[in-house]
Amino acid sequence: MAVQYHLVLRKNLSKNVEAGKEKLYYAQTRATGTCTFDELCDAVAESSTASSGDVKVVIDRVIRFLLMFLGRGEVVQCGDLGTFQLIQTSSGSVTTDDFSTNLLYRARLRFRPGAKLRNLTQTTKGERFKLEEAKPSTPPEGGGSDRPEIE
Repeated sequence: MAVQYHLVLRKNLSKNVEAGKEKLYYAQTRATGTCTFDELCDAVAESSTASSGDVKVVIDRVIRFLLMFLGRGEVVQCGDLGTFQLIQTSSGSVTTDDFSTNLLYRARLRFRPGAKLRNLTQTTKGERFKLEEAKPSTPPEGGGSDRPEIE
């Protein structure tokens, strides 16, 4: 499996940048499309005995119970999908008496992928995205040459 990327010219944020290397090309992933919730449910329904509506109801219930268990401070294990945990950290205080809830940062949802998803991230290769440009019959209007061509 390959993840598509294109190159973007950006400022080099490294320390002590050499002359001529102030800007570098970096890879930026590019989505090939979007799978909607309905499409996902239809795909699951086609490969099982459940209807698309059944799949939607089950996912809705999973979300409801995820909210309940995470709200109680529990770690929720979802098999091959992975593990969900609600985490919250804070700024430090010198003493326990100085600590207040104002020092808490916003809570975050931590997701740790299961083995199959983790394997996907380790085995996926990059593939450069090439934009196939159609040759216009007439030159385009407007624009200009103030932006370099970036693939």
